[in-house]
Amino acid sequence: MLAVTMLCPILGGLLLGCFRSIPAKIRRAAAVGVMCVTSLMVAALIRTGVPYHTLLSYTDRFTLSIGLDHRGKVFLALMAVLWPLSTLYAVEYMAHEEREATFFMWFLLAYGVMIPFCCAANLFTLYVLYECVTMVTLPLVWHKKDLESIRAARSYVRYSIGCAAFGLTVVVILSSFGSLRFSRGGNGFQDVPEGLLNALYLTAFFGFGVKAAVFPFSRWLPKAGAAPTPVTALLHAVAVVNAGVFSVQRVTYDVFGTARLANGWGRQAALAAACLTVLYGAVMAVREHHVKRRLAYSTVSNLGYMLLGTALMTAAGDAAATLHMVCHSLIKIVLFFCIGGVMTQTGLTQVAEMRGLGRRMPFTFAAFFVASLALMGIPPLAGFASKYALIEAAVDAGGFWPLMGAASLIVSAILTAVYTMTVALPAWYLPAGAEAGNRCDPGWRMLVSIYVILALMIAAGLWPGALMGALRG
Repeated sequence: MLAVTMLCPILGGLLLGCFRSIPAKIRRAAAVGVMCVTSLMVAALIRTGVPYHTLLSYTDRFTLSIGLDHRGKVFLALMAVLWPLSTLYAVEYMAHEEREATFFMWFLLAYGVMIPFCCAANLFTLYVLYECVTMVTLPLVWHKKDLESIRAARSYVRYSIGCAAFGLTVVVILSSFGSLRFSRGGNGFQDVPEGLLNALYLTAFFGFGVKAAVFPFSRWLPKAGAAPTPVTALLHAVAVVNAGVFSVQRVTYDVFGTARLANGWGRQAALAAACLTVLYGAVMAVREHHVKRRLAYSTVSNLGYMLLGTALMTAAGDAAATLHMVCHSLIKIVLFFCIGGVMTQTGLTQVAEMRGLGRRMPFTFAAFFVASLALMGIPPLAGFASKYALIEAAVDAGGFWPLMGAASLIVSAILTAVYTMTVALPAWYLPAGAEAGNRCDPGWRMLVSIYVILALMIAAGLWPGALMGALRG
């Protein structure tokens, strides 16, 4: 079942890439259809599960093995919901862009690679698929092939490949001490000296955390905003950055375990890095005047939230980090889709140029305003539940760095209000500039994608207890 589910978008993408001469309407319908069918198969996969088995064995320690546990199911479910809606959005967005066939080919291929990534059953398999994610998303970053996108792709590759060496180092050294298979509670590694264990964990935290834009490896993410908005939205909501958080969670809870690390210096350093990521992203977002890059820095800050919850090394921190992953994905994809709609309709990209657009694009900026409130953490919207859970987990954990983490979340929430409301409020209450022209909301495909995800975001905020209960598994 997993092989069929994975091959559906991969083969669909390759066929769309090979037959570029087919009419655009057929290509777009095929892309949406393949995504919907794949997501239905993913739903069946989540329901039936994937038993552990080995696909390929290089040595006793290095095997490509798969198996689906609860953590993988959460990530798969998030992809199954957001990827088809992003494809529907991309159908209208890419009508304004070049190389549409190439775009949909790589867009489908990326989905196909992400499915087995969620089902990796050991650290070696996770590492291999982690690098495959880099390879299939790279062409999406440089899609426009202008100077800005090529520079963004170079930055993405430098950070990803450079920190990949960290991950490979951990895989090789740990393999000499025990099994790399994921196990709830970790594998202990009792034979590893305390200092080496902490050093290896910190190396893995930064090596896999580069995709989560952990400070100081954050600069690539705002640059990746040069990609088309459907790509940017998925980079920031599912495909890449959450893959980094997911990998750090795997390493923390399913490989090393928390028993020996909970009081070590490796945990303290990881918490410090997470706090710096939270504050760095929020401060840079306030300073940034390009709207997409402002949202990108916001993503950096919110990834710090997830890394902070993970580095607490408590059950409450783990559940809160995963809850924020889900809530932030829904919130941020709405914000990016709204700005993408503005860009297609007006071509405007600067914060100051958003003024007065609320009355000309009411549906777009109504969604942007609600999502901004959710990102700020205003109850009863989704961001409040996840931020409160993270602060509560940090306070319960105690100690200097967890409490500093709680303080950084509060400061970040204030800064979030600054960098979101300085876009949302002028859009409604200031007169439009001459550059806005006589514009209106984007087409129904974009609006349907925005408002379906917005409804899911509101539901997550109204019923956070049910979602949190499911995540605690």
